[in-house]
Amino acid sequence: MLRLTLRLATALLAARGSTAFAQAPAEITRVMSYNIRYDNPDDRPDWPARRPHLIAQIRFLAPDILGVQEALPHMVEQMTSALPGYESYGLGRDDGRSGETTTIFYNRARFFRLSAATQWCSPTPDRPGKAYDAALPRTVTRVVLRDRLTRQVWDVRNVHFDHAGPVAREACARQVVATKAFPNAKILVLGDLNAAPNSAPYRALSGRADGFELKDARRSALTAFGPSATFNAFSLERRGEPIDYIFVDAAIDVLRFATLTDNIYGQVISDHYPIVADLRPPPAH
Repeated sequence: MLRLTLRLATALLAARGSTAFAQAPAEITRVMSYNIRYDNPDDRPDWPARRPHLIAQIRFLAPDILGVQEALPHMVEQMTSALPGYESYGLGRDDGRSGETTTIFYNRARFFRLSAATQWCSPTPDRPGKAYDAALPRTVTRVVLRDRLTRQVWDVRNVHFDHAGPVAREACARQVVATKAFPNAKILVLGDLNAAPNSAPYRALSGRADGFELKDARRSALTAFGPSATFNAFSLERRGEPIDYIFVDAAIDVLRFATLTDNIYGQVISDHYPIVADLRPPPAH
């Protein structure tokens, strides 16, 4: 059975009612970023062993918006089948069809999708390829969502920066913030930066850009819970700095933030811990 720390469960459910699936107040949007680890048969636990627990974890938390990293197309299909309340968008990084994706899932009852697009982290973002000192192609997945109740528009960008190339990481971060915001939208950037706080990509994403300003949800939350480390290498003992982040428009109130260290009999669900934040946009004028 999934072992959730009582304090964490209480904190995260406080704004959502008495059950795990209770609807959050209309003004609260729960967002989640999760590097789910690609389907590597040599992993222990491997994807088939981890998948039911990962699905149960997502169902329990019921995020309104979820950005995943390292999700191969068949993994996205399996998640989509197991999460019928969600729609998703994401393209394979290799050629638009195959390879890992930075897929975004969103609650279809709550949001209407206005647009969706994929960029590659390169000087030619409209076609597959890698650039700079990157070891692999990297994508920026973008969806624009309108809240059906509040009419709030969210411009969501989900990323997984290169693990080997520092120049590529910074260039991709600058590419993310160089993309102009959708009119009247609040920016939300989710993902695995493969970089520590105060690194060049972090600085690019946590400051002023052309027409908007972003902040780190972890550092600006009214209530924060969990360890700083987000990469665990399949070990509960690993410590360190975060490399997974949620960046939000500076006008957004971050009510809660957590790094979730759920495990099954001492085995973690992925080699990254998911992170989750409850956001409250300013009142509409």
